[in-house]
Amino acid sequence: MLKNKFFRDSQKRSNSSANRDPEWTVRLYGERGSRDLNSKNEFFRASPHFSLFTATGAYNLGDELILLQEYTYLKNRYPQATFSVFTYDEESSLLPEDSCIKYISYFPHYFKKRPLQNIWYFLQTVLTIRKSDMIIIGGGGLLYDNEEGQDFNKLLRQWKFRVWLAKFFHKPIIYWSLGIHLKEENKRKILPLFTGENIFISLRDAESKKTLESIGIKSILLPDPVLSYDPEIPKLLIKQRPKIGLSFRSGFLQDELENIEKIIAFLMAHGYEPILLNHSFHKDNLSTNDNIFLSNLEEKYQLRSTKNIKETLEIYKELEFVVGMRLHSLILSLVHAIPFFAISYGKKTDEFVRSLNYEYSLAARMFDIEIFKKQFMKLEEEKNEQKFALSAKNDILKREIYFTTNNFFNGLESIKR
Repeated sequence: MLKNKFFRDSQKRSNSSANRDPEWTVRLYGERGSRDLNSKNEFFRASPHFSLFTATGAYNLGDELILLQEYTYLKNRYPQATFSVFTYDEESSLLPEDSCIKYISYFPHYFKKRPLQNIWYFLQTVLTIRKSDMIIIGGGGLLYDNEEGQDFNKLLRQWKFRVWLAKFFHKPIIYWSLGIHLKEENKRKILPLFTGENIFISLRDAESKKTLESIGIKSILLPDPVLSYDPEIPKLLIKQRPKIGLSFRSGFLQDELENIEKIIAFLMAHGYEPILLNHSFHKDNLSTNDNIFLSNLEEKYQLRSTKNIKETLEIYKELEFVVGMRLHSLILSLVHAIPFFAISYGKKTDEFVRSLNYEYSLAARMFDIEIFKKQFMKLEEEKNEQKFALSAKNDILKREIYFTTNNFFNGLESIKR
């Protein structure tokens, strides 16, 4: 019998989800309030063209998995669809080779270094939005003001430009599982992004939903697309030292390098092989580049450290445990049914852990190595129980995301222009 309420609560939600009518009505929200989705429309033709605006191109595993899951869903639902994928660097993408995908560079991009190329980027943006049937923005945290090296006002101007173009050409805009993380003084600044005709808003977490509600915008919740990621079953591996993945992010953990070194030393003393799971390889904002952040500890302890996002994604199949700060390291632990220890640095991570009713978590700003050791040893004892519970929860979430996303798009298909 489980020692926590995780599996029991999950099973209750599973039963309610299984009994839910898959044709329940979604309500979408725009400037004129909510509308039931129940009349035939022309948003979608037999071979729609989608323009996808995500955070792709910055060599961040979570962002690339979001794009992959959105593309996979749309491709399965609309086999004849074509895609324009806006990116900062197409080499960062995890999308398969597909003649129906065309990569478009974001505008602006290195404007001062490449002024002539940016004229072409601008024209491409205008022409691509003009020919699109639908503009999809998100998911992930596209609107935020809590990261070092990021100019929020500059970021907002770029999104206002893209949204304005979509409105000018009368294109429907879908915000898909968007994350919004803003200080109070910046919340009203984003209002123009969400007002107007044919704007349909889904958010990935309750905190983002509250942010929009505070400025009078309604929305629906649609969980992070990566929760529907379906990894391949790994081959049986030769038994070696058990591998434990470590996913840290700079700038949030109390006494970060000292505490991370203590975590590594503790795990190695307990017979584990720590592997640094680098999720972000950002080439411009180096403060978010995981590979650079812990390079000294990698050398000191001769640690294995992933060197690109594909390697990071593959290594999850080999892990016994994960100690993670990044949200998508925890989500990937869930979809692989890997018991994890969360070190939460923000509300989005807090909300994810709470949604699982999962007890193995500490706040980054109040981290205590002795409490971590005690709780991790308890997690070791409950390893099999937690793997079972995570697997059950993953099945439930996949089913819920399937129904919710289907109903979201069923609704969009039934709105008249």
